[in-house]
Amino acid sequence: MVVEMDSDNTVIIGIDEAGRGPLIGDMVVSGVVARESVLKELIGKGLADSKQLTPSDRYRIFLEALSKGVVVVSIYIPPWRIDRENLNDLELKAMENILRILVKIVKPQPNTQVKIYVDEVKGRSSLLDNYSKKLLKNQVEFKMEAKADVLYSIVSLASIFAKVFRDVNLNALRKLVGDFGSGYPVDPQTIEWFKNTYRENKPPPVFLRRSWSNLKNLAPKWYQEKGREGKPGYKSLFDFAKR
Repeated sequence: MVVEMDSDNTVIIGIDEAGRGPLIGDMVVSGVVARESVLKELIGKGLADSKQLTPSDRYRIFLEALSKGVVVVSIYIPPWRIDRENLNDLELKAMENILRILVKIVKPQPNTQVKIYVDEVKGRSSLLDNYSKKLLKNQVEFKMEAKADVLYSIVSLASIFAKVFRDVNLNALRKLVGDFGSGYPVDPQTIEWFKNTYRENKPPPVFLRRSWSNLKNLAPKWYQEKGREGKPGYKSLFDFAKR
């Protein structure tokens, strides 16, 4: 893992997502700003890619990062939007909005160098690079790479925030609808949940990604083709959990 070197006039930003692939729930995209000294401290306390950590370790580092002044902005992309729009385009737009908000919060000075590290979104690297340069008037170093969440500590931290925020919503949802496991179609517990929940004459849950092809086997009447009308009345799982 690389610790991104900074100085008094350098800002380090990392962006990653959680929940691209499952059948259930929002995708969460998170961006963080942290200094090199904070990243080194967090690495000493176990900072790594979120997939390599247990839920309790992710939450521990999440709290530690907040206590050290890490700035985070997260955007939730609900299932109905995923069902209607291109996932990479949705993620790109979320990342653009996150960068715009972070820049407003951090307010880098004209002599400040901004380093941005992003986990790969296929086919969108040049678009986000151009957006960041337009936003920051070329005072930016931009890298979008595959496995950036493993390679760069700032992206590892973003992945932890995204995963923790998504897990909080899923845990609330499980209390309402039962334990569906991870929500991935290969998870035996998720498959079992569908067997117990699916009825042909029952409307599909609002937290379900209906355009995933795996649904054709698990709950065929709930499947819909990509781009059809979704459930715009619900903004995210959190909105559903409050009902």
